[in-house]
Amino acid sequence: LEELFGAGVIQSGYTVTTTLDSQLQTEAERIVHDQVAALPQHNVSNGALVAIRPETGEILALVGSADFDNVEIDGQVNMALAPRQPGSTIKPLVYLSAFEQPNRPIQERWTQGTLVADIVEAFPDGANPPYVPTNYDNRERGLVTVRTALANSLNIPAVRTIQTVGIANFLPTAQRLGITTLTRPDYGLSLSLGAGEVPLLEMTGAFAVLANDGVRMPPISIMKITDTTGTVVCELGTERPCQPGGGLGQQVVNPVDAFLITDILSDNDARSIAFGPNSLLRLDRPAAAKTGTTNDFRDVLTLGYTPQLVTGVWVGNADNSEMINISGITGAAPIWNEFMRTAHAILQAPPVEFTPPPGVRQFEV
Repeated sequence: LEELFGAGVIQSGYTVTTTLDSQLQTEAERIVHDQVAALPQHNVSNGALVAIRPETGEILALVGSADFDNVEIDGQVNMALAPRQPGSTIKPLVYLSAFEQPNRPIQERWTQGTLVADIVEAFPDGANPPYVPTNYDNRERGLVTVRTALANSLNIPAVRTIQTVGIANFLPTAQRLGITTLTRPDYGLSLSLGAGEVPLLEMTGAFAVLANDGVRMPPISIMKITDTTGTVVCELGTERPCQPGGGLGQQVVNPVDAFLITDILSDNDARSIAFGPNSLLRLDRPAAAKTGTTNDFRDVLTLGYTPQLVTGVWVGNADNSEMINISGITGAAPIWNEFMRTAHAILQAPPVEFTPPPGVRQFEV
């Protein structure tokens, strides 16, 4: 509000209608608080959640910390807006840039069936020392398909992918999806594993683009503002929306490329190698999801979506201190799973399949 109307807005008597759904907000606060409270043995003190309706960009729930009033965890720092490393949740955007590769002939662009080498090697990394990534289990799997590599969050293929695409080509892809914080000039190949810092709100907004067939609806939090006389100052869906770009969608990703990523992230069988067949990424309906865990267990995340709702969850400590032996699937996925199930019930949203757009053909590889 201060960005829109200046510092004196709090005394102006405006009535503000936000996009928040009060039931979803209450449940989100409860679920984040309860899950964080259940993890003291992992040195976890904080968590955040963002839920967005992808077709409109409306923020339906936003939890900035596990307890706003707790000074010991910096509870009044909004961790939904704080740039933190996203870990492996950045990988879908890396493979998205590989599917796009606009400078290549279409027959040379990557597909889900493209083979990538999951073999340890020292990668030249520009001005940085050679980069030698390993997988979470320190194993190598030889040649794997993109579907297997992304679904099971293999690190080496992701590094090889961003090396092929080029960091200079990956960054514009991330920017088109609404990520504004990847601005350093010295990123290396570790960017493919989440070495750059991005706020949870922006990561969730990027996943919302995938959920919305490649159309970006800028995340918004204000529906309507009226003054003391009842006159409408601004309103979503009119010529004067309250936030720039509010309600105006832009096709920033080809629907085919967006669907290819969604199809991998929603394939429970494909990710079973790493996560098993009944992980917390599985809902009672089609859902796409990705976890992330950063170095030294400083951040764990789960982001995922259905066609009706996208939710991002971060768990960690506001002071960036290390957690103990925790991952995206054990620390953040319980929040994501419970909230998604609860939210779809509250919204009375029926299960919806992800529908392939024109231009997608299915082949057995």
